[in-house]
Amino acid sequence: MAAYATKRIAAEKELDRLAMRVSSFVMGNRDPGRTLSAMKRVIFDDEGFEYDPDPENPDNFLLDRVIGRKRGNCLGLTLVYLTLAERIGLPLRAVYVPSHSFVRYEGDGACINIETGEKGAERKDEWYAAKYFLKEGSPYLRSLGKKETIGLYLKSLGTACSRKGSEEDALHWYRKASIFHPGLPDIRYNAGVSYQRLGKNREAIDQYRSALSLDPDMAVARGNLAAALCNCGCVEDGVKEFLKALEINPSNATVRAGLAKAFFALGAYREAAKHCDLAIKQGCRFDPSMLEVLNRYRAPGEFSTSH
Repeated sequence: MAAYATKRIAAEKELDRLAMRVSSFVMGNRDPGRTLSAMKRVIFDDEGFEYDPDPENPDNFLLDRVIGRKRGNCLGLTLVYLTLAERIGLPLRAVYVPSHSFVRYEGDGACINIETGEKGAERKDEWYAAKYFLKEGSPYLRSLGKKETIGLYLKSLGTACSRKGSEEDALHWYRKASIFHPGLPDIRYNAGVSYQRLGKNREAIDQYRSALSLDPDMAVARGNLAAALCNCGCVEDGVKEFLKALEINPSNATVRAGLAKAFFALGAYREAAKHCDLAIKQGCRFDPSMLEVLNRYRAPGEFSTSH
């Protein structure tokens, strides 16, 4: 505990130093372009902070460690920007898109996105919408309040636990995250994944449906919901969700394979064979006994699942 307190104090002092450096470049000028340029210069050019996309390493988003290592992922560097902004009175807010965060300046009639993964480069909303396939009305790409940013941070703690196989710990953080940011679909989806890994399919189904109520276009949640339904014996409902997921993302090989297996479980072998063929072309593999059965239901000259 004492060691942690010492590191925290050291990080606070370092943040104070960085804030003073930014202020010295601005010299009272509140022009947003000049201020953001000063922050970029101090953080990336002079101090040498680096972007590390690794989401599994908590050192990349725990603020004291990011400050000490001068290295962080998108969330870690976003937190550096936000804490410096608080010290110098700059109107910055966090923004989240699926699996990625950045910073937005909002003030004095200006709205400027700062891409923390590209050394503070400016990016338009349209750039993010295109890159992350966001439709109008999406729950993403909006400025977050402080509580919502805390929720995003807690979600990342949960994700780090899940990647280490600590699903119960992950669910603990997801529950806390949902209190701070109840409108973030990713929290519900991640909780569903943890429940599913624990074999709690009913709980997983509830979480996936909650995620989809917030973002109906979350294809990966529909695919997982379909799998969880099939695991509970609701195969026909699972097929419906697999089909909806493929409408959103036809190239999802995992969903395609899941649909083939679901049709096979229902005895709809012709349909199973069709989707099995497509999944195999995408690199999926199936149990040889399933392939043997499907080959009996093929017309002459059709693709053979034995190859």
